[in-house]
Amino acid sequence: MAAYVELLKHEIEAVGLWSRQHGLAVPLASVFFGGGTPSLADPADLAKILDLLRLQFELEPEAEITFEANPGTLRPGQLAVLRAAGFNRISFGLQAAQDDLLRSLGRIHTYDDFVTSMRDARAAGFDRISADLMLGLPGQTLADALESVERVLTLGIDHVSYYSLIIEPGTPFADRYLDHPDLLPDEDLERAIYHAVRDRLAVAGLASYEISNAARPGQECLHNLVYWRGESYYGFGVAAHSYLAGVRRGNTTDWRTYAAAWGGAGESTIARDPAGADKAAEGQVRPGVREEAQWPFLALESFEVIDSVEARKEFFLLGLRLAQGVTWADYQARFGADDDARERFVTEFRNLIDRGLIEIDEIGVRLTPLGLDLANQAFSEFV
Repeated sequence: MAAYVELLKHEIEAVGLWSRQHGLAVPLASVFFGGGTPSLADPADLAKILDLLRLQFELEPEAEITFEANPGTLRPGQLAVLRAAGFNRISFGLQAAQDDLLRSLGRIHTYDDFVTSMRDARAAGFDRISADLMLGLPGQTLADALESVERVLTLGIDHVSYYSLIIEPGTPFADRYLDHPDLLPDEDLERAIYHAVRDRLAVAGLASYEISNAARPGQECLHNLVYWRGESYYGFGVAAHSYLAGVRRGNTTDWRTYAAAWGGAGESTIARDPAGADKAAEGQVRPGVREEAQWPFLALESFEVIDSVEARKEFFLLGLRLAQGVTWADYQARFGADDDARERFVTEFRNLIDRGLIEIDEIGVRLTPLGLDLANQAFSEFV
């Protein structure tokens, strides 16, 4: 872990320098430590990384600073250190309130561990706490899912993420269940669970502001809203992604490659992208980024220029995840007052309306209840 922290700091320093050189550095509105189990790391290291981000980019005064934590991984005193460092939001991976379901997921924690961790977080001064729930688990019933929601609500949590289980090929879960769909809730039950959870949260005052996220007013996750609004963001570390100046980049998923790339790097490291990114972006980078810019991205695995056509498609591909959908005002604020999305995407909108997946009015476009169930089909119109 100590070696990884040093590599991560080198990457942050190099990208920070590059951003300042090209006029891209602005105070950060949010920081999110996630993608694994950051709560396993030394809290002093997390604090150092946050301090470095503050130094390289600055933070907005009310910046949202989140870290993901699995119950059972937090150690005494860790939360107080993180709160003092400036972390102000925690996302706990509860997943379910039933210990037997947690065991079936291979989780090391119990529901009681979650309750203890949540109370410790509150005692340390965290007043923004989110809980993740998983739906469609092996053996999960509608009653199980609703019981999990009730327990979360009883604890006064103001943000809940509720995701349907996705079985990824090549995982132990896939080996166990991919060829045995009978062990999982069928599609009708899974959809019934989803809508019941969504409805119960809404009744309790946690409106769903996105397909899989609900919150009390003012408690929405600002960091994730950046993704769904198609705004810019940095990504640091193995497998991290960034979207800067109209270019999406993905770091290598291989630790050894990442370590080799950054092992000899220092604060002033600026090197040409080994993937030839500047050549791929020739003539397509946005103003303010020179064609011959030196890129500090040493461990890239993927690189994609998002041109104006793709950016408009992605605005709907991502924005339709939001409960409010995409407003015409937001679209024109991004792409120009003379750009009428209803004309540009007339065919796509007609196809989705005919299938009952979206609704359109003078404010904008959004998914229908059927569209929530068939969201990927709606998104595919803009791929």
